[in-house]
Amino acid sequence: MTMTGLVSPEIEGAALQPKDEGPKANLNNLLNILGYILSLATSYMGGVAGWFGGVSNSELNSIYQTLITPNVSYFGYIWAIIYLLEGLFAVAQLLPKYREHPLVQDGVGSVFFLACALQMAWTITFGFQLMIPACICMFALLISLLVIMNRLWAVVQREIKKKSINIRLVETTVEEREEDLAAQPPSFSYWLLRFPFAIHAGWIAVATPLMLSVVLVKEGVDPIHEMWMDVISLPLLFGGCMGLLLREEDGAPVYAFPGVVAYGCFGICWELHAPSYSILARHDETSISLMKNLSGFCGACLLIVMVSRFLALLLRDLCIKLNTKKETLEIDGVEYPYVRA
Repeated sequence: MTMTGLVSPEIEGAALQPKDEGPKANLNNLLNILGYILSLATSYMGGVAGWFGGVSNSELNSIYQTLITPNVSYFGYIWAIIYLLEGLFAVAQLLPKYREHPLVQDGVGSVFFLACALQMAWTITFGFQLMIPACICMFALLISLLVIMNRLWAVVQREIKKKSINIRLVETTVEEREEDLAAQPPSFSYWLLRFPFAIHAGWIAVATPLMLSVVLVKEGVDPIHEMWMDVISLPLLFGGCMGLLLREEDGAPVYAFPGVVAYGCFGICWELHAPSYSILARHDETSISLMKNLSGFCGACLLIVMVSRFLALLLRDLCIKLNTKKETLEIDGVEYPYVRA
């Protein structure tokens, strides 16, 4: 009798079936990659090639320069980083490992497709110099990105709480305990699933008051009103970033968003060190000096707080590890792990 005859038809049929490749991509996964491709193509056509209105974004920023317009090189670097990171996310969320990840399905969901649509709408309206519609699109884009960040944070808190409860109840395997569904830094999942949206939201938070200033410039509003709007917007951004840096919840603080805002502030300060002729024609030396010092101060303070907060938490965790001594406790001849603080 051959070995084949000893194998039941059910087992033999199962062996011939293809190996399970994980969950299939759903509508959210497909919308995410589609939205990214369309947004990337539209941004290149409008922002670089000038297909919409015949003028590139860098030229428009020079035409409608404001007191809070960063140096032109800062725009190029940050947008390259944003599209690179979001491209990595769009590809990663199609992979079997991440298709049904809580951060992809419950966190990002279909809101990323909406953000991409708003990004495209802003590129087109800005290219045709429709500044009021472009400002509305920019504000809606900021809201959509903040919604994504809030949803991601809710997933992080839920997964941290769930993991903590399961570990206390000893209801998880070693593999489940090692799996980081909350994608906490410095895990690889964090850089793929959370980091891109924090970078994008931080830059749009800088660009939104900039668009408001552009509208004022386009409409010929008195430069003093533009100056005061800029003076108010930077401290508001600074305060929001400080709130993110000083939070004490599990998973806090958030460094990426404040880091991008600090980057934008440095870009503004750098540009005002040698202001363009259009700025000198509309603003006096006092206003220019005020915005230069304010933007530099906000950027420097955010950078100092970020570094200080990071080092303080690093030293705290190190001290906790040094003060925690692992021992074994023997009961009836069996050794059990025992932790004494």
